[in-house]
Formats: sequence, structure tokens, C-alpha cells
Amino acid sequence: MTLVRKLSAFEADKLTHHLCRLSPEERRLRFGHAVSSQGLADFVEAIDWSETWAIGAVDGQDLHGVVELRRAGAWWTGAAELSVSVEEPYQNQGLGTRLVAEALLVARNRGIRTVFLLCLPENRPIQRIAKKFSGRLTMVDGDLEARIQPLQPTPLTVMMELFNDTRGIVQSVLEQAAKAPAGSSGR
Repeated sequence: MTLVRKLSAFEADKLTHHLCRLSPEERRLRFGHAVSSQGLADFVEAIDWSETWAIGAVDGQDLHGVVELRRAGAWWTGAAELSVSVEEPYQNQGLGTRLVAEALLVARNRGIRTVFLLCLPENRPIQRIAKKFSGRLTMVDGDLEARIQPLQPTPLTVMMELFNDTRGIVQSVLEQAAKAPAGSSGR
């Protein structure tokens, strides 16, 4: 079962492994240009986790899709950028849409007023996802841009995010317990 949940900085290696499993074409579509495995490792290492929320699609111990929500500019601008990647075997199953929806919930609860999603003109899957949330794409310097305006947070959206976080933690703990060798006490 694929679980969509927030990732922590302690899971940066999962993010690196996920990005390295992307095909050269998937990397180009995600980053807008070719990126080597070392470039991907450097990218993950440079993430400022205090300004970035990563939401992952975790199946077992592996991360197979991720959306990164990064604050753009100073916090008071209320802007963030969204990036999405989903490994080929997990594409066309609604996973990208689930990841973006969760990221927009996080953005909403952080008071982010504008979320930018940029993609190459040939990246049709991301364009379809962006249209679900923004309705229109505009050409900006050769890329397509969607501007998504999350609604204001409410007590219900805060509770939804808290519920999702709790579910993710519980499921992760249960998976770890199930994989522990029989008879181990964890000491």
C-alpha cells in the first residue's frame, strides 16, 4: 500500500534514492535539464528543510513519488514553488494528484497565498495535474507556469493535516515493527 506522508530531513537519503531512480527523461522533465546522480545528491544535500516541505509516496521502505513545496523568497511574500516527481511504475494512478493535494493543504495551513508550479511544455502529466488545481497555464520564459491560490486555513484543514501526519507516523511505526526480526526486543 502506498502511503502519502510528510518526509523529514532524516529521510533525505530516501529522496536521493528516489530521484536517482528516475530515468534521464524523467529527471529532465522534473528539473528542466539533464541532471547527473551526483547532481541529484548535491541537490538533496542543499535542501533547507526549514523552508521546504517534502511529501512522499512511500511503499514499504521506498519513496516512489514526491512533491517538494519550497518557500519562494521571504516568508512574508506568501509564495512557494511546487515540484513533483513520480517514478514510471507509479505514474497514471492519481499519485501525483494526491501528492499535490497534500502539498496544497500544507501550503494553506502555512498561510502561503500563491503556489507556483513550473513545467516544460512537453510535460503533459504535470500540466494535467496543475489544471486540476489552478485551471490555467501561462507561458513564462519558455516554461509553462500554473499559479495556484490556496484558500485560507481553517480549523478543519489544520485537523486534516494533523490527522494525515498522525496516520503517517502510525503506519511507519507499524511497518517497522512488522519488519523487525522475530524475538527482537528493540534493545
